[in-house]
Amino acid sequence: MFPKKVCLLLAVCGCACAQDWTEQSLLTLFEQQSPMRREAQASAAAAVETVRGRTLWPNPIAVYSRETSGFSEFYLGEQQLPISGRLRFERQAIEPARLTAEAEGAAHMWDIRSSLRMAFHRALAAQEQATAIRAALTEISSIVDLLRVREREGEGSHYDRVRVEREAADLRADLALAEARARSERGVLLAYLPPQTNVATLRGDIAPRMIPGSREEVVRIALDSRAEMRAETSRLAQLGFEQQAADRLRIPEPVVTAGVKRTQVFTGRNDTGVAFGVSIPLPVFNKGQTEVARLSAEQMRTQARRDLLAQNITASVAGAYDVYVARLEALNAFERETRDAGDELLRTARVGYEEGELGILQLLDAYRIGRQTALRRVELQSAVKEIEIELSRNAGYEVTQ
Repeated sequence: MFPKKVCLLLAVCGCACAQDWTEQSLLTLFEQQSPMRREAQASAAAAVETVRGRTLWPNPIAVYSRETSGFSEFYLGEQQLPISGRLRFERQAIEPARLTAEAEGAAHMWDIRSSLRMAFHRALAAQEQATAIRAALTEISSIVDLLRVREREGEGSHYDRVRVEREAADLRADLALAEARARSERGVLLAYLPPQTNVATLRGDIAPRMIPGSREEVVRIALDSRAEMRAETSRLAQLGFEQQAADRLRIPEPVVTAGVKRTQVFTGRNDTGVAFGVSIPLPVFNKGQTEVARLSAEQMRTQARRDLLAQNITASVAGAYDVYVARLEALNAFERETRDAGDELLRTARVGYEEGELGILQLLDAYRIGRQTALRRVELQSAVKEIEIELSRNAGYEVTQ
């Protein structure tokens, strides 16, 4: 049995060799090799170590002093004793600080991941539009070949052949523009992937998926799912512990001094003894009141930012949900109205042209309507897929199934 990571790597390598990428394979490649994940992990580690640095005891101080008058030497050590209990609250702030940094990193990764999905489906839609135009050009080219044969045999019209050739020229121009757009969209997609990634062909489905639940349910889940909300909640907890630690600054933390003293008792004789002292700072002017006030203001600002974020999430998710429903209804209506009309129109035009009842313009119009229908279907599906991804971005989770 291969380890899971090895299997994933082999799958990604297989996709790279075949140059046939799906949405999931690109997301796997992004999550495994993107420096953004390393940046998020490093940011979380840096935040934890920053808070952890405040939980350490003050460094001891080594003191040496010498008095030449009568000769006295002191070898002393000083140590501040953090008996106020502030270090305990600082240690409790480590976990919220870690959760805050991880949530911020997750929020950034989710936003970039959503942008990658958006770029993938835009590139896929451009590729499918180019495919539809290429298929239409193939059909028109076959008609041109047929008309050339008929014209040589004296059974076809010169005008019909020239008119279809003109239509084919327009299609070749449209195909060139569509392929250029597809390359441009793939270029945007490559910005999210490691260098040397060759995205030649994309494979996937831009058809919409269903959204389970109502708009209110999606909003409710979004408020619990967004990493930014978790980050602000963890930051509030961290600030609470730091405020309690700052409040302990009003409790004096003594400094103990201990060591050895060598002094001259009388000429020619020195004596050694123990030196001991205690210094107690008096919190007369600075009782930590400014730090407590600052952290209290930070808590109020964080709470306000969290409330504002909740409002923005509610509005953005509700708006995206309504747009999704409207676009999906438009797509479904288009599908119902054009499901059989295009094939029937083209079939009727072909029969009418072969029997001499319709001219070449009517036949080309039927082909053009079929091509426009295919392109419009891709356009509508792409619009639904884009708002589906945007809804998931705002909700903080995959809302479709």
